[in-house]
Amino acid sequence: MIIVGIDVASEKHDVCIMNGNAEVFGKIFSIANTKSDYKKLLSKIEDAKKLWNDSKVCIGIESTGVYSEVILQYLSDIEDLEVVYINPILTNMFQHSEVVHYAKTDKIDAKGICMYLLSKSKRLFTYTKPSYHTLEMKSLTRELVSTNKQINQITNRLTGILHVVFPEFFEVFHKIKGKSCLKILQLYPTPDTLFSKRNLNNVFDNFGGGRRKENTDNLIDLAKNSIGSYSKSDGIIISELAKQIEFLNLQKETFINQLVKLANDHCQLLLSIPGIGAIIACSIMGEIGNISNFHGSDSLLAFAGLNPRVYQSGKCELKGLSISKKGSSYLRTSIIQASRHIVKKDPWFESYFNSKMSQGKHYNTSIGHVSKKLTQVIYQILKTGKSFKPKTVTVNN
Repeated sequence: MIIVGIDVASEKHDVCIMNGNAEVFGKIFSIANTKSDYKKLLSKIEDAKKLWNDSKVCIGIESTGVYSEVILQYLSDIEDLEVVYINPILTNMFQHSEVVHYAKTDKIDAKGICMYLLSKSKRLFTYTKPSYHTLEMKSLTRELVSTNKQINQITNRLTGILHVVFPEFFEVFHKIKGKSCLKILQLYPTPDTLFSKRNLNNVFDNFGGGRRKENTDNLIDLAKNSIGSYSKSDGIIISELAKQIEFLNLQKETFINQLVKLANDHCQLLLSIPGIGAIIACSIMGEIGNISNFHGSDSLLAFAGLNPRVYQSGKCELKGLSISKKGSSYLRTSIIQASRHIVKKDPWFESYFNSKMSQGKHYNTSIGHVSKKLTQVIYQILKTGKSFKPKTVTVNN
């Protein structure tokens, strides 16, 4: 077998090619993140195949986020290449175990990936490319998370400014939320601009707001007697921040609408699980990709970072350690969110959760146990292609 180790970086990738006897083909070289250099890599592999009269090729690529995505997808599309996607923590630990004083360069790392593949060849799984729709789910759900964070950050900034400029505003709008609230802040950001009942009534009529007359009268009265301190620049800042939140809300709505469509078309198995809605289903499916890339439910659990940390040395054994949190934070968050819902909707999971709580465990710890069970269920239904079937709750007499 011909082994190819690729150390991925943002602008270039270092490549080492060797045979099963750990003989390096030529020199370790670098390729740019371009199609022409990718073809150069394939040409080098073909030369190595001819030299060693070997047609089987295994390529190892470390999972380094966005930088590895392009070359990973490119190589996995080529039928006669076996591509292995490796956790960089594993290759790093392997290289440290081989030598006492480990020097780190990109070329050494490329060779280290080859040596790791040679050592672990029987335990590695070939990477299977996820579908286009799965990649779309991953992209959209991650962007949705980012958008929600931006909305929260800007809302907190706007709330802080309003507590100085117009603290009485929160007597009418308890939170900066809703179209009418944001539109008022855009058009009338400071108390001295809130003087026309007609203008406010138009806002409430066009964007909603419940008790129009009462809210209008309250806002105007509060503005007249406000103790706020402000300048013209404060009004500009408030107006612009409100516009940003409005824009992000529209963007968020677009993402959600598309994710709902994707979930209805491609996530029926996950939607069959109580407590998993369209957004969580898309997030889970997008992060998992192709379920065949996982050895079993334990591998999926580790990928989500939900596996418990273990420490044991001699007579010392520490228990009650937290989860590893080494995997995908997006997948971990989605499974935990789904766990909080499923204990309210499925009798068996509710019973299991209550049994952990009755043992004196903390709520979050009990949800963690549920998350592990739910991960096993997710793996099973995706692997078998069969929808969720509720378990029977055993009643103790």
